[in-house]
Amino acid sequence: MLNEGGIYIQSVRRIFELLFSRKFFPPFMTFVILSVSALCITFLLTDSTLSIERENVILRTRPATNAQAIIQLDQGIEVNLKQEQNGWYKVRVNGKTEGWIPKWLLENTTLENDQDLAAQILINTPLYSSTDESSKVIQNIEPGSYLHVQAEDNGWLSVTFDGVYGYIPTRLVNLVSESVVPDSEEEIEEEAPYDKNEIERQRAEAEAVVSIRSNEEPLLDSPSFYAEPIAYAIYDEQLTLIDSAEDDLGNEFYLVEDSTGIRAYVDSTRVSISTYSIGHIGLPSANSLSEATIMIDPGHGGEDSGAISINDSFEKDATFNTAMALKAALEAQGATVMLTRPDDRFIELEDRVTASNLNQVDAFISLHFDGSEDTTWSGTTTYYYHESDELLAQSVNDQIAPLPLENIGILFGNYHVLRENTRPSILLELGYMSNQYDLQYIFNDNYHQNIAQAITQGLINYFDQVSQLR
Repeated sequence: MLNEGGIYIQSVRRIFELLFSRKFFPPFMTFVILSVSALCITFLLTDSTLSIERENVILRTRPATNAQAIIQLDQGIEVNLKQEQNGWYKVRVNGKTEGWIPKWLLENTTLENDQDLAAQILINTPLYSSTDESSKVIQNIEPGSYLHVQAEDNGWLSVTFDGVYGYIPTRLVNLVSESVVPDSEEEIEEEAPYDKNEIERQRAEAEAVVSIRSNEEPLLDSPSFYAEPIAYAIYDEQLTLIDSAEDDLGNEFYLVEDSTGIRAYVDSTRVSISTYSIGHIGLPSANSLSEATIMIDPGHGGEDSGAISINDSFEKDATFNTAMALKAALEAQGATVMLTRPDDRFIELEDRVTASNLNQVDAFISLHFDGSEDTTWSGTTTYYYHESDELLAQSVNDQIAPLPLENIGILFGNYHVLRENTRPSILLELGYMSNQYDLQYIFNDNYHQNIAQAITQGLINYFDQVSQLR
């Protein structure tokens, strides 16, 4: 009687006899050769070098022209090619720094950089409601048009055509520098008045696509923060919106569905919805701060105190004092400044957004100070909702970062005053009311002045970049 060891040895021997038999040996060797070849090809693709033979190539954090810049690559430098995806290369520089560069920029020497872009329409081209060719086609664009490109993101162009915001696959157009666009196309048309009803109509008709705005976002089996995750979504993954629900505390969750039909719930504050970009302008009308109209939104007010500090100070007072300092700094640069509240009064969020939209401001800046039950939390943060507003967020945050409080950076924020805003808009959290260290700055006049100067310089830089994108 064989023991377990003997049975195992006989089984192994039998497998080898089969593999090396006349019947199975040829296909087995073919499989081995193909497997080794595949491994070698993968190795070559992920470790081949690429020489950068042009100027103005920026290494970015993700495959998008509005992603944060890491470094500018020197002409002639060699980089390690790690991945190719939708017209972008993922590369490693100097053996350590990884990021993305546009393949289409390297191949098209007529392009000046990855910012000064226009799309030349060569064939009838669909304008999609989201970055998915199965999404709704808003309209078709006839050949001969030139469209300003707000951003190229992973194989998709963000554009506005006849006042409608949408997306075009990059492969369908000829990318050119805006400097070569015919003069007749460069004339800037007078902006159409804000039409809330028309925007709401277009949003109702469009397919709502949910985009994940953080990495490894849990997809839950029920609308609760305590629910079990059934999967995890990656950054920029797109899901279909089915419905919404709230937990017992009023926290909103979206019921979403992926391409395989699996349904789950996701925290609404961690995602954006494509339809909210309908009607949102990518760039302001003004080319400089002195030409611009800026709306400052001092958070809270009246019976809404906002966060309350450990010494019973109110956030609403700190935001208003900061707003006054910012107003003076902006007006000193020639900007026209508007306030959502001129004094200590309560203003509904919807009314703040409506004021921004109706006045068609060039930038909307909402001022806040944070709070947390964890009193160790500290620092400043800049939030944006619409992808086209990332440039504004980065420009301002770059100037806030050197201030005394730790800077957390720019983050996606699903806030009403950003989400519903058709104008370039950001929300600033300028310190924690619940942190003793932050508090010494929050009610300090010098800190308010420093914030005002930082935001002002950030806006100067923003409009400088806007003028270059025209």
